[in-house]
Amino acid sequence: MDEILARWRNTEPNYQKLSDHLQETGVFCYAFGKDIGFPEIAEISGLLHDVGKSTKTWQLYLISSVNGNTRSKKDHATAGGQLINDLFPNESKLIVVALEAVVMYHHGLGLPDFISPDGSSEFKKRLEKDIEETELDEVKTKLLPFLNAKISNFITSEKFFDDGKKALLFPCKRKTKSNKQVFFNMGMHLRNLSSCLIDADRSDSAAFEENRKIELSEYSKIPNWDKLLLKLEKYLSCVSSENELGKIRTSLSEKCKTLGRGEKGIFTCSAVTGAGKTFASLRFALEQAIKFNMKHIFVIAPYTSILDQNAEEIRKVLENEETKGQIVLECHSNLSVEKKEYLMESENNYSRFEENWNSPVIITTMVQFLESLFASGTKKIGRMHQLANSVLIFDEIQTLPLKTTYLFNWGVEYLVNVCSCSAMLCTATQPGLDKIGKEADKCFRLRTDGEVIDNLSEHFNSLKRVNFIDMTSGGLKSHTANDICDYIKTQMKKINSFLAVVNTKPQASELFDLVKNSGCAEFVYHLSTNMCPAHRKRVIEEIKDKLETGNKIVCISTRLIEAGVDLSFQGALRYMAGLDSIIQTAGRCNRHNELKDEAGQNCHGQVAIFSYKDEKLGSLEELKIGQDCMGRILRDYPAEKETKNCNLIHPDVIYSYFKYFYGSLPDSLLKYSIKNHEASVLDMLSDNQYAVQNYEDNYGKQWPYYYRQAFKTAWENFEVIADATTGIIVPYGEGENLSGEYAALEKMDKDYYKNLKNLLKKSQQYTVNVYSNQLEKLGKAKMIYEVYPQSGIYVLDKSYYNEEKGLSYEIVESSGNLLNF
Repeated sequence: MDEILARWRNTEPNYQKLSDHLQETGVFCYAFGKDIGFPEIAEISGLLHDVGKSTKTWQLYLISSVNGNTRSKKDHATAGGQLINDLFPNESKLIVVALEAVVMYHHGLGLPDFISPDGSSEFKKRLEKDIEETELDEVKTKLLPFLNAKISNFITSEKFFDDGKKALLFPCKRKTKSNKQVFFNMGMHLRNLSSCLIDADRSDSAAFEENRKIELSEYSKIPNWDKLLLKLEKYLSCVSSENELGKIRTSLSEKCKTLGRGEKGIFTCSAVTGAGKTFASLRFALEQAIKFNMKHIFVIAPYTSILDQNAEEIRKVLENEETKGQIVLECHSNLSVEKKEYLMESENNYSRFEENWNSPVIITTMVQFLESLFASGTKKIGRMHQLANSVLIFDEIQTLPLKTTYLFNWGVEYLVNVCSCSAMLCTATQPGLDKIGKEADKCFRLRTDGEVIDNLSEHFNSLKRVNFIDMTSGGLKSHTANDICDYIKTQMKKINSFLAVVNTKPQASELFDLVKNSGCAEFVYHLSTNMCPAHRKRVIEEIKDKLETGNKIVCISTRLIEAGVDLSFQGALRYMAGLDSIIQTAGRCNRHNELKDEAGQNCHGQVAIFSYKDEKLGSLEELKIGQDCMGRILRDYPAEKETKNCNLIHPDVIYSYFKYFYGSLPDSLLKYSIKNHEASVLDMLSDNQYAVQNYEDNYGKQWPYYYRQAFKTAWENFEVIADATTGIIVPYGEGENLSGEYAALEKMDKDYYKNLKNLLKKSQQYTVNVYSNQLEKLGKAKMIYEVYPQSGIYVLDKSYYNEEKGLSYEIVESSGNLLNF
């Protein structure tokens, strides 16, 4: 095998020996697997994953590819799985099947269906492939002595005596509430083993192809958490604690510090907006990281707007010019090429760290976190093992997509109970993940270990900044847009700034026009996703400036303003929605307790709740349920008759709301049901009973292995956010020139794909997403065109982009006025 090759590159030495690749991958697998409790098993997977490349057929395929000749790609992974089946004792069912699976499926989409919903087994079928086709006998003759010795030592070691149960099964039983959860944990553990191999293989391959020496210390080094904690405490010591808000922030920070010095677990932090939970939760994380020698801190948030804000704040405290880009790693789709280059000198450097989450503090989205646990594709799977031995901070946890609820609960419990993690769930509106579901389904509830704040009622009262005004009479009365505009006009006679948050883009457009034409404010702004990100960012910056200078302004926005946007208006209203959304809107009113009465004393802002008459919400089912539950809350906790004031930011109210809300949802939704399938994603990733029964009915015998999950089917159907949209580039700012830049690309250019990737990244800031029916409408009306035929990259005609409201289905004159289309 010494003269057998694994891959080729342009620079000398051109070839990587297969023996080198297997040994180096094994070393990395061992290091990655150590944090999860199966280093030796992971190492064996690395040593054997590419043995199928030793055949003459595969070697000819490699040389032919290098010479520019096309040959059909040769399956090299199946031989590795079959070799494991031959080398290990027949009675070793658990460890052998685990190794077979991760070796045979280290490319492509990831692990297979052990049993598919119809009862068939993709795994068994591949393992039983004709050995003449896989050339197994030739592979056996070319095994190097060091591989035979490693395998022999492993089989005779104590790690193997119990068939790997100590590493692969027993940890998966910790603190479980049902056998179903044990199967779920076993599946997660197998995915983690696969993650170790995929990342090790890709890391070694990339290092060779880039002619770059890769050091194990890059991955195994524990950050200097003590030094980072000193930086945070230095920053906190400079923050004033003399006023009431400062005292509250200091108290929360101290409580998080004390909790961080305790044991690992799953904790909640129900601090309200402005209480300083970003740095308080970071303090908890740093204390835990120091005490338990942990590898990473993950800060996970729902929206990129929150991530941008959190990353900037944390980076200012933990980094300086010397350590720029070395401590905090931002991972989300909207990160620009320019920012990557600023932080790490080159986009390639940044992308390498982003690919495998290899930094002390990683700030990423809930989408990327959930995909690392449940989505298909080697990039997503390869990141998973980095979550082990980490502190996980979840911001605005109430925004967790409903269909992922039970998967999230069990996923976090797996990470904490099996992978030595610790977690904190942050939000003022805790969704009660530890209490959801019917009593019969309580095994799906999240097992939590405590709340940071001792007395939530007192905490909420001490930071009360708004009064809620129920204009709906307990959810029974509705108003027209004209009525709501009149309310805003009345409020603007008393105050200088007002925010109205609506449910849909048509509502935002309608109310914007009415308020603008009313003349009640100097400046009226519109915010919705009909505007591209660069446009929204510019408008938000302009609103900030006008708020600071005291101009009379009104902002009409969809819910995009509810999280991660640090703005404070003197008054606000919210169209009827769920309690969490109403409280988020309240967080943008009198945010910093800056509002004064005529005597110069601090006073509360007013947040009115309106039901919109004859509201059309289409398929927004979750919003409709939220509205119904909110109406019930307004009746359960009625407003004062004279003032219409109601106290909604109270732990009892929040608990009742989420009890009603989750109680209104079908259990199948919380388990992530799949259209046209009897079983849910959670079912398929755990005991997979429906498929097991089909297998037994089909073959008249019991399924022989521990693993039974339908990984492939479940992962391929897993989608955090149903993305049925297409992005179109709009003529705003630099976006106006992008079509020309696309047209200038030459496919024959050696840097074509690199330039195309960079251009697509740049385009994200100038893109508006539309649904398929809208795309069809735009196409028929000739409002969009492709940058070049069959590209699938669409550009909006500049006549249909409005400087105030973004994408418009009406023609915009050069003056900015709208003409009916």
